[in-house]
Amino acid sequence: MALRVAVVGFRHGHVTSIVSAIKNLDYVELVGCVEESTDDMQYVERAGVELTHPTVDDLLDDVDFDIMCCGDYYAKRGSLAIKALKAGRHFHTDKPFCTSIEELREVKQLTEDTGKEINIHLSMRCGASYLAAVRAVQDGRIGTFLAASAFGQHPLGYPDTRPHWYFEEGKHGGTINDLWIHGCDMVRWMTGLEYSSVVSAECWNARLPEVPFFQDGAQCLMTMEGGPRVFADVSYMPGHGWQFFISGSEAYMTIDHAGITLRPASGDPETIEPADADDLPFTSPFEDFASHLAFGTERWLPMDDCFRSTMAALAAQHAGDTGERDTDIPAI
Repeated sequence: MALRVAVVGFRHGHVTSIVSAIKNLDYVELVGCVEESTDDMQYVERAGVELTHPTVDDLLDDVDFDIMCCGDYYAKRGSLAIKALKAGRHFHTDKPFCTSIEELREVKQLTEDTGKEINIHLSMRCGASYLAAVRAVQDGRIGTFLAASAFGQHPLGYPDTRPHWYFEEGKHGGTINDLWIHGCDMVRWMTGLEYSSVVSAECWNARLPEVPFFQDGAQCLMTMEGGPRVFADVSYMPGHGWQFFISGSEAYMTIDHAGITLRPASGDPETIEPADADDLPFTSPFEDFASHLAFGTERWLPMDDCFRSTMAALAAQHAGDTGERDTDIPAI
């Protein structure tokens, strides 16, 4: 029997990737689509779907389905996850998962109470270059992991490129939480270590006086268990995609759009080739989740990783919003 999926919230372009992943799986059936706002239909059109119900409540009342997928504005995603789990549905969403620690904890409790699962569309987990980098660190190619710096600047394109709700107060939830979740999860995956504290974080309006509350500047410094430090700049400023600098006792490794380079303390630099496509069991985080629910395969991105990476990003965002320093990562 097909896995039945509904999509709610077409407010960000990433939802088109989720819809594409749904359509590419012959054991998945798209049975409903909802966009409650009429402000912007561009992502409904880009996804190539037709809306089936006016509200999420109508959808839940009318259609029996297994997974609710979400591409709504950021501050709405946590409440939709809670609604889905309470209604007995699994939940898959674009990043970020939610915008508050309280919502994240409620979702975690609901997964335990209901036996339903959540997942985040963290696409780096399905990247061949990133898998090669993970293997290099876990195989000891850099020696003992000591520190990392990550740069994930993204162009903002105000006012036309980004969805307009980005610039409506209360809907975005913060730039660290928006962007750092990818890099935050990546460093956890590579090192096998958990974040233990936020040393400091800053979020500020650097060059957008038209929207004074928007955080186009965003940086944080965190510690991982055992002492390694991780610095991240994830500002909405001109950038060239993700760049990682991973430092160890024997070498450091750079990861960027040009590839992966291992630079030993002595000896010549070495190019690390991407992993073979066959080494990646799934082409997308949605396929990973759907296969697990339909066939019982082990999750490539475990649910616990979704919770832990999100909590670390939310803790850094909280520090950036409040100015608090040297704060522990809350338990999840």
